[in-house]
Amino acid sequence: MSGEEAAPRIERVGAAFRATPWIGPPPPGGWAEAFALYASEDPGAPAMLGRHTRAGDAIVFTPRFAPASGVRVRALFHPQAGATVTVWFGGVPAPQRAPTTRVVSVTPRATVWPENVLRLYVSFSAPMRIGVAWDHLRVLDAGDRAMGGMFVEIDQELWDPSGQRLTVLFDPARIKRGLVDHINEGPPLKVGETCTLEIDGLWRDAAGGLLATPYRQRFAVGPPLRAGLDPADWRVTPPVTAGGPLVVDFPHPLDAALALRAFKVTRRGDDVACVAELAEGEMRLRLTPVSQWRPGPHVLEADPVLEDIAGNRIGRAFDIDRKRDGARAEGRSARLPFRV
Repeated sequence: MSGEEAAPRIERVGAAFRATPWIGPPPPGGWAEAFALYASEDPGAPAMLGRHTRAGDAIVFTPRFAPASGVRVRALFHPQAGATVTVWFGGVPAPQRAPTTRVVSVTPRATVWPENVLRLYVSFSAPMRIGVAWDHLRVLDAGDRAMGGMFVEIDQELWDPSGQRLTVLFDPARIKRGLVDHINEGPPLKVGETCTLEIDGLWRDAAGGLLATPYRQRFAVGPPLRAGLDPADWRVTPPVTAGGPLVVDFPHPLDAALALRAFKVTRRGDDVACVAELAEGEMRLRLTPVSQWRPGPHVLEADPVLEDIAGNRIGRAFDIDRKRDGARAEGRSARLPFRV
């Protein structure tokens, strides 16, 4: 190996950074002791979070979050022999582009949310920057003041594989009765309040663009839902035309993500392909056949995974008084016959 080939160096390879050469085991303090990146010129700033791996005589660092466009990144490599190598990357802002990414929907869409609402879903028109949700999403009270302690603010945010739908959990420790947080702080939302879910326009998408517009959804807080789902309360309206929808109305809003995959229609044991759609604040389900309905008896089937927006399943409440009600029953399926 020539002296030039052996000279310590740092290079960028796609989303990762590569320092060479390194022969032998990692230093006592781990790979970060030998190779680290900083998104600040401040010598006291912490190193960027990410993953170190070994590739031959190279140390490879992949940041947990890609540096934003225009941010200068300082890479420091302390080789086994020779002086420390410092290389700067980035610093040239990307061309400005008009914001195009929007909040497509937030569910529940209902204008009244129960005090013990368990989760909500935020859908965007394009993949979003991950890891910053709690900086940009909040619930405001009637005076537009941020209400803290609403959500389970975990670092591993709950995104779908596309990075376009975020699942947000209200703190169940404050929702479930009998737990210390519920006793000391009460539920995150309280009956009678008028609140606003706000998503500010400073949240950037995965490409670095700002949201086209901020999002605000106003809702009132109603009484908690503490009973299991009862199919006897559902109103099933058979299709009135060969290609029309089967319509099912519910007394309370359903969990949107679960409801869209929990229902199916069968005819003589065979599945009938349908397109599912929720309406009326997740209180109405329409199942429209891909092909026309065939005359005769059919069955609407609901999977045990189905929940309302407070986490109650068929025949099983999410939050029970164990001293009074005993062990929590498992959710069950449901079968509702109808005729076309």
